Amino acid sequence: MKKMTFSMSFLMAIGSIVGAGIFARTPVVIRLVGDGLVWGFLLAAIFVFFKTVPEVVLSSALPANGASYMHLTRLLHPGFGTVYAFNQLVLGTMNVAVMSLVFAEYSVVLFPEISVKLIGVSIALIFTVISTFGIRVSGWVQNICVTILMIALGVYIFSGLPNGNITLEAVLKPAVSVTRLWAAMGILHGSLIGANVLMFVADEIERPERNIPIIFVLSTISCSILFAIVGFVAIGNIPLDQWADRSVNLATVASQFLSPTMLTFFIVAGPLLAVSTSINAMILMFSRSHFAAARDGLFPLAISKINRFGAPGISIWMNSIVGIGAILVGFDLNDVVLMVSIPGLLIAPIVHLSVFWLPKKFPLSYKNSFLQIPHRVTQIVVVMAIILSYLLGVSVVSKMQPKNWIAMILFYLVAFIYTLARLKYMKEKHNVDIFENMRKPYEPWMIKEKELGRNQEKEMA
Repeated sequence: MKKMTFSMSFLMAIGSIVGAGIFARTPVVIRLVGDGLVWGFLLAAIFVFFKTVPEVVLSSALPANGASYMHLTRLLHPGFGTVYAFNQLVLGTMNVAVMSLVFAEYSVVLFPEISVKLIGVSIALIFTVISTFGIRVSGWVQNICVTILMIALGVYIFSGLPNGNITLEAVLKPAVSVTRLWAAMGILHGSLIGANVLMFVADEIERPERNIPIIFVLSTISCSILFAIVGFVAIGNIPLDQWADRSVNLATVASQFLSPTMLTFFIVAGPLLAVSTSINAMILMFSRSHFAAARDGLFPLAISKINRFGAPGISIWMNSIVGIGAILVGFDLNDVVLMVSIPGLLIAPIVHLSVFWLPKKFPLSYKNSFLQIPHRVTQIVVVMAIILSYLLGVSVVSKMQPKNWIAMILFYLVAFIYTLARLKYMKEKHNVDIFENMRKPYEPWMIKEKELGRNQEKEMA
């Protein structure tokens, strides 16, 4: 199977971050913190490093498709892996809905006669089909889209900066309450965390133990700076009181200083392509997590089937269909953004716990990984990441409406009932212990550990 190169993986990460952050969450956060947006992005970048470094450490030592699920089940306990698998089901499907709705909201600027639902469903279907043709096809699509996207953002920034009516000093002054800024960070952390798409497709990347850490650092830093500049242009060209109108977005900002022709180019090459790259990345990322759980038997085994292009086709379709369902039942963008932020902050941090067991179960892989971070330092980072996640999660919870809570509670209740029924069914009908499957060491990890052991013996001889 052909794998993604370093450059292709880097553009995959950039495309995932940009689409998920600038166009989906920037308007939401401006309504929340106003000119505190720039601080929100910069502080969110710091939080992303704390939150993601443990995952990068794990993927550098033990790369695998469906990385976080694999690390929890093999290093910690199947129960944690089960919770995480369903959490990924929420994040994966709802992220498809988020990106598709953002695409639709920007599209209606050009095609006001077409409904948001129809456009959202259509774009989700298009990228679902593309993903079924394998990682290389998705990678090449990403390369083309990201290149054009960067040109569009360059036009937006260099045309918008001279027209701004706000100074850098004004946005950097500490004028935002801590509570609102924490809530902004809670929402924005998902904007900058897109580079972790690579960890979930590690088996399909060249030299993942080296390339994933390098790309994570480079893409996160560059995108956080880019986001802050884009936000600065936005609040400089549209007065803060006008952002209360939910129809105002970055296309509205661009209309203040771009000609009709350039505005059309910006909308097509900017928001639409950015969101397209994120849909592409989200489908790749979460379908691999569902695939790994299905391979163990938690989800129906058919979901773990690989098609002739080397892609988990059924898993890809399942992920997208649920997201499309969220669009069809009437969730709007603000609803879905909040629903994605909560499980990402309150439940996802359990994956960090795997770090504590990594040097015990795979000592040589950890010792010889590309990231040479002392274990004590990693442990401290894990504790800080978990604390920050829960503190930020509480801030975002306060912004949720009852229907958001009801939808999430119902989902996890159904997930719990399903898990009990699935465990019983597989044991009685197929004599398969799902949790035992989850405990089985991943063969590539075992091979790597044994090879490192033999090399160590040769050096000592």
